[in-house]
Formats: sequence, structure tokens, C-alpha cells
Amino acid sequence: MEAIDLIRSEIKSYFPESSELQLSGYFAKHLRFNFYFSLKASRPYLLYLNVDGDSNRFVLKCLEFHSTDILQNLIESYPEFGSKVFNIGQPKSTVSFIYLSENRISVQNVKGSVAEYVQVQQITIQDLVARIAPEVA
Repeated sequence: MEAIDLIRSEIKSYFPESSELQLSGYFAKHLRFNFYFSLKASRPYLLYLNVDGDSNRFVLKCLEFHSTDILQNLIESYPEFGSKVFNIGQPKSTVSFIYLSENRISVQNVKGSVAEYVQVQQITIQDLVARIAPEVA
């Protein structure tokens, strides 16, 4: 299994109410480097996973929106208009990392509320996902 698939699977496993957002039309026909996950309908948070092309470098962000209603409207627009609809979300936490092996990542940069939880260079994918949005789980 590729790194991106393992990370996506771990997000879905840790947040069982989550759903990975899907594109349609023009956008669905292109290679994806950005993945979005709605976590809970009652919370204004969205996870954003970016893969740096063919490499094992990633960025995982928890984006916060002003309200769940605003986020829901944006989610409904996403299939047709793409990721630009989420530009109003504010990064609550951001972690840049390199995928090392099936259960190890090397943290490169940490910003936001997750900084107090991620203070080591190498952690598991499960630990990262559990700490990126602790108030949502």
C-alpha cells in the first residue's frame, strides 16, 4: 500500500464519522495531490492532506471555519468547484512530515495548537492523526 493510502486510511479509521470528500466533473479527471476530510457534522473542522508530488513529503492541516453551516455549504460546493472553496478556512494546526515506513513519520515543521502535542521528530501516523484535531475526536 502506498504512503498516501495508508495515511488516508488512518484518518478514516481514527475519525469513524469522517468522510473523504470527492470531486466531480473536470476536477475528477486529474491527478489529486490534495485530499479533504469532513470530520463531524457538528464541528466546524476539516482535515486537509497534501502530498508533494511523487515524494514522501506531506502536509496535514486541520482547518477551522466560522460555523458548521458555512462549512457544510462549502462541502456541498467542493465537488464542482474544487479546493478553492475552502480558502476561507483558518489553519488551526499544521504538520509537515516525511513518510519513513508503514508506521513511522519524521516531523519537519509544526504550527498551531498541535505544537504542544507533537514535540518529537519521529512519531507514528496514528499519533499524528490523534493529535492534529484532539477536540474533534
